[in-house]
Amino acid sequence: MIKRILQGLLITAFIILLSFLYLAYHYFPKDVWEVLLALDRKSLFLAFFFLLLFHTFDMLRVIIIARSIGLYYPIHYGYLVSLVNTFGATVTPAHLGGEFLPLYTLTRKGGEVYKIATVVTLKGLSGLLFYLLFLPFTLKALFSSPKLAKELLAIVLAILFLSLILYFAYLFLKERRGIVKREKELISSFKRSFRRYVATCRRFYREHKVVFLLSVLLSIDLYLSFLAIGAALLKAFNPSVSIVEVFIHQLPLLYAIFMSPTPGGSGVGEFGAIPVFSQYLPEEYLGLFIILWRGLSQYLSALIGGIIFLVFLLRDVAKYNQRR
Repeated sequence: MIKRILQGLLITAFIILLSFLYLAYHYFPKDVWEVLLALDRKSLFLAFFFLLLFHTFDMLRVIIIARSIGLYYPIHYGYLVSLVNTFGATVTPAHLGGEFLPLYTLTRKGGEVYKIATVVTLKGLSGLLFYLLFLPFTLKALFSSPKLAKELLAIVLAILFLSLILYFAYLFLKERRGIVKREKELISSFKRSFRRYVATCRRFYREHKVVFLLSVLLSIDLYLSFLAIGAALLKAFNPSVSIVEVFIHQLPLLYAIFMSPTPGGSGVGEFGAIPVFSQYLPEEYLGLFIILWRGLSQYLSALIGGIIFLVFLLRDVAKYNQRR
């Protein structure tokens, strides 16, 4: 797992570096410090506030679901889990690491694995429902702006095509070097734990419908907070923008980022933001805005979460060595 995370981290850093260099070269103001000093500070504060709300709703979602099945985590640890989740989502395709790393972070505090797997499943399902509920608004945004839809689709397909080429080239080089090893299928004997996991999910569905509804509402609030980060930051650059309009126009980009083949939507988020936000900002401000937006909405939390994950890992390795 650690090897995969390190690989994803290196790929993410490489893509971010290339994306930021491209934005800085083509869409950056010459008087960058003057532009930064002229930004509306109230809107900047709101952007950071919405980032805090994002992690607060994520923390509450995990803690509420966990407590309904007998697992108890302190609030401060819930925030740490949320930050580590962001790190995991940033270094894995389609943000899948944001669903798998909780299996590690939550088991650190004790609890049966099948219960923790239930928490992760229900958290992921509640988040998926946001995408289903807001799909009509996303389609409306795409149909109302065919040019935006074409540009965004072209960017996603181009990055997907490039990702596939690089992936197959990577496999080819591994085979030429004799590094690839055939992995044998291992059949584990965790049937009892799996039955408990299924039973816990069923029991949760029967007895905690209100808790699940609350987790769905928290997921909606979570993603709306994510969208609000971009809207507030854009307001700092252009106070005359319509918040509702920005929310709707960000939806297709949100879907593209969270389903991106690149780790954390890197590349897709940066290049996809160009057609989305170009209608609100002058071209020379786009690069600075997108770098600040991606840095604040994802990469800052991922950096903090990565440090926390490293601290957790070092502590757990030290404890393991002491027991041995």
